[in-house]
Amino acid sequence: MIRKPSGYDEAPAYTGEFQQLPKGKYVCVIKQVATMNSKNGNEQFVILYDIAEGEYKDFYQKMFDADKSQNPSEAKWRGVFKQNMDGKGTPWLKGIITSIERSNNFIFPWDKEKNEATLKGKRFGGIFWRRQYQKDDGSRPIITELYRIRSVASLAEAEIPEDSLLPETQDTRPDPAQAETPSFVGDGFMNIPDGIGDNGIPFL
Repeated sequence: MIRKPSGYDEAPAYTGEFQQLPKGKYVCVIKQVATMNSKNGNEQFVILYDIAEGEYKDFYQKMFDADKSQNPSEAKWRGVFKQNMDGKGTPWLKGIITSIERSNNFIFPWDKEKNEATLKGKRFGGIFWRRQYQKDDGSRPIITELYRIRSVASLAEAEIPEDSLLPETQDTRPDPAQAETPSFVGDGFMNIPDGIGDNGIPFL
């Protein structure tokens, strides 16, 4: 006979699976912002965000808490959006800042020291799509990710992109010799310390 351990009914079930956010339109809130260099040396504007309201409110916080409970040293914040700042990325960056300004009746203080802190807690409209990619082991999972940032007011008229699926037979693993392509799509997770406090930006 297998006896039920004490606390079994209250314990979370660690199945190795996690819920995926459905594609759609969400009001999001900024948790942290920083600038950092990509592997190719491009300066990037990086936002850690979460879902601000509705059925999926605090989606990424709950996911992070679950990851941290299972493996604290490897827990990663999954709500990440990166935007190259220079060259072709500049108009996209301006669009992001403008959307945040319009959503919060706010003017971003470009000349203020540590002005990234003024974005914490600000809201924006997020359009999320589903994208398939190929991992190094050849598997081809589909993820839901932030496709574009809009103002909250413009979400109602925004269209959700079709799923981006890989060709059936093409090997799409990135060529290390290729230069980085500027992108307005979030493309990674972030390691962060316990919680998201005010003691510095948790980008590593």
